[in-house]
Amino acid sequence: MNKIGVFGGTFDPVHYGHIYLARQAADECSLDSIIVVPAKMQPFKLDRALTQGEHRFNMLKLAFPGDEAISVSDIELKKNGISYTIDTLREIKSLHSGANISFILGADAFLNIEKWKCPEELIQDYSFIIGARPGIEPELGAFISRLQISAAAINNRQVAVSSTEIKRMLESGESLSGMIPKEVERYIRENGLYQGLY
Repeated sequence: MNKIGVFGGTFDPVHYGHIYLARQAADECSLDSIIVVPAKMQPFKLDRALTQGEHRFNMLKLAFPGDEAISVSDIELKKNGISYTIDTLREIKSLHSGANISFILGADAFLNIEKWKCPEELIQDYSFIIGARPGIEPELGAFISRLQISAAAINNRQVAVSSTEIKRMLESGESLSGMIPKEVERYIRENGLYQGLY
């Protein structure tokens, strides 16, 4: 059975924390492919202005160069309205009949899955690959057991970086070495992204 990982998020901008999680999920969970899906409108971040979808899509393409197992999809960017994970997974499932589909996400997002759209269907029909930070394993284990979710927790490589911090550092002119790929940083600067935020 074909094993597909779907990695969703705003990726504003994509950084090494995202990149390492995707690649580690592919390796540790023996995924045949990963589809990275930037959200058009993230339902839990409606109060934040997002960088234009085309730019976030382009940065993701630069973040995974030459990796045939990882593709970037504009499936959510092409739609109007809020990007709900269940709608995206349903569509991908219909395009890949018979595939085992897992959703890749961080631990904090996973622990809030009961607040997502159609949580029962998500839990019943899909698997999850969770990037677990040190110390959260007991809470994750109890949560997975309570809801009887098909999930694998991976101790993803910890990177002290966040998209918010990257934006602040770009504004102040600090070095982003080890935080985002050089090609992504070059794209940000060439297109004048994240200026005037701080």
